[in-house]
Amino acid sequence: LAPEILEEVNSSGGSGMLSLLVNVFAVQLPGRTAISTLAVRAPPPAGQLSGEAESTTSERLVELTEEFLDTGTGFYSGLRPELMAEDFVFRGGVVGPLSKRDYCRTMELLGIADAWKLEANAFGFVVDPAEPMTVRFFLRNTGEHVGAWQPWGAVPPIPIKPTPGKTSVVAPTETGRLCFDAEGKVRHFATGLVVGKYEAQQGRGINTNGLGAVLGLFHTVGLGAVGNLALSQTVRDLSNAAADRFEALKIPKTKTNDEDVPGWWRE
Repeated sequence: LAPEILEEVNSSGGSGMLSLLVNVFAVQLPGRTAISTLAVRAPPPAGQLSGEAESTTSERLVELTEEFLDTGTGFYSGLRPELMAEDFVFRGGVVGPLSKRDYCRTMELLGIADAWKLEANAFGFVVDPAEPMTVRFFLRNTGEHVGAWQPWGAVPPIPIKPTPGKTSVVAPTETGRLCFDAEGKVRHFATGLVVGKYEAQQGRGINTNGLGAVLGLFHTVGLGAVGNLALSQTVRDLSNAAADRFEALKIPKTKTNDEDVPGWWRE
């Protein structure tokens, strides 16, 4: 289950709006196992690919993937917007599509990179034979809750602090995907499909109730019921509306407004 963003907005009318938004997101990183060095060709549709992009090797694409996962997602490290194309789109199992602007804003507001020290333990990198500028891989989140975490926005001002016995996260295996444009920038980032649903029963020590991403983090700190609110379409719709209307509440978005989603994206 991918990046998820949970939000609950309670409105008392007029300008007095109390919002509780718990954003549950997923993203994952490192781990490395480059798989081939065959030359790959950018897909024909674009028709605008440079010679450099056409000769990009799978080895280079894996290097770009590792760089983004290690240093640019806003989940395992700070954000690096310069690694993303202007028409970037993030899509998780529940969250998304998010444009570059909304993705960066959401990750900053979630504050995961500051409150958690996480590793993606990524492995199995391979270039998709049907989508030559796409790299697929697996992720297994592990790490520690190390600082105050307030993923729902400015209200209520009650951060979750590290609690002894509830700081270590061990998440199940998930899949990930990065698609690159002709310039080697990330055009699409997808994550969120848990493929290790029963790993907890197999003795891997999973403590996220079988969930990945930010939703899994809520279960780790003992607030799974709060995180699960992100699965409600009504909650997500209300929180997105509040995020647009009341910027001071600093509510992370779960979806970019239709008119602002890059035109190439289809669902």
